[in-house]
Amino acid sequence: MSKIGTVLMGLPQLFMQDKAKGWNRVIAFELTGEEPGCYTAVINNQTLVVHEGKPTEAELQLKLLTITGESQFVYQMFAGEVPPMKLVNAKLIQMKGSIIDSMSFSRIWNLPKKY
Repeated sequence: MSKIGTVLMGLPQLFMQDKAKGWNRVIAFELTGEEPGCYTAVINNQTLVVHEGKPTEAELQLKLLTITGESQFVYQMFAGEVPPMKLVNAKLIQMKGSIIDSMSFSRIWNLPKKY
């Protein structure tokens, strides 16, 4: 499995259920760069499920937050190498959805801090 695939499929271990109470969303990762691809994370009733590929029609019934950018930057975010908001502010990754969803996304992960 690719490096980014391993990190994204491992998101359930970083997910903080208590921070996602009432926040049911589909997060679509549309990645370019070294390891391009699409991954989908579905948060429903404080449970997170991740799969490779675009969101299904059924999943799109939930609100959508789309994250785009090069796979290396998304990897750096979840590996704790660079703070998420630093990547967003530098426009290295983009979040498409409501600003509230973008802020909520940032607080539901227990990210390692290597910076």
